[in-house]
Amino acid sequence: MNNTFNIKRFGLVLRKDMLENWKQYTYLFLMMFGIIAIVLLWSSWNWNYYINIKAYAVNSDDLNLELLLLSSLMFAIFGILFASTLMNPMNDKTKRIAHLTCPASDFEKSFSRWVIVTAGYIVSFFASLWIVDALRVGICTAAGYPGMEVNFLDLSKLIYTGDASGANRYDSRHYFFDSTYTFAVVLSLYFLVQSIFILGSTFWEKAAFVKTFCMATVICLVFIFTCRWAILLSYNNFGAFQNVLESIFLAAISENKISRELAFAVMVSVILVFTLTNWTLTFCRFHEAEIIKRL
Repeated sequence: MNNTFNIKRFGLVLRKDMLENWKQYTYLFLMMFGIIAIVLLWSSWNWNYYINIKAYAVNSDDLNLELLLLSSLMFAIFGILFASTLMNPMNDKTKRIAHLTCPASDFEKSFSRWVIVTAGYIVSFFASLWIVDALRVGICTAAGYPGMEVNFLDLSKLIYTGDASGANRYDSRHYFFDSTYTFAVVLSLYFLVQSIFILGSTFWEKAAFVKTFCMATVICLVFIFTCRWAILLSYNNFGAFQNVLESIFLAAISENKISRELAFAVMVSVILVFTLTNWTLTFCRFHEAEIIKRL
């Protein structure tokens, strides 16, 4: 018998979680849906479609770019908030007993929570975004703005896949990310921050987001001031340190000793290593919390 992971048992754990917490997930989805609707409708109605039409300067690409910006910011913010709910099934005595007595392995229970706050969140976000976008198009079309075709959010303009250098830079100005490399770095940074808040939820079961945010802020400030002290101790000023960095990295890239693609790949790889480390520590903390609660 496989006591670590069984796909059927894992499915039952997910089903149990959904049945027990469906009200909470519904409220979270409705909250997310409402905020997305308010932000996108307000942006389209009050600024983009009204003021731009009055000024006779309508550009659908500019409007789409602004909506992509707002959607991306909300995706990151909601993702971090949802990540902080990882330990919700153990934040009171009744839930804790039900969770601990569930006949499944620690890995299955922790992995099911990770799937819900990571993959489950992504599915629910884009489902709510699609519904809100359809609602936005319907309302703005019904408003009957003259000479203005209301388009759906064009996700194909999220990443520019061509060459954004030289004369082609103009073609990429209506895309949110100028290259797939930039998108990969930003996405990996999102998962890194999300993994930090997932890990933080295993230390603080209540008010996990606020406590993790405060602790991460303190750590960042300590790191920044430590680096600043070390740089000033080794160099006369920051300009001298910047010149050293440019001579090491930028010169190497410009001389093709290090390709731009390789530099981005190394950056993404380092970020993903830290992300996977946080997710692994999350499982260890989850397992440790279960042992403590059982005792």
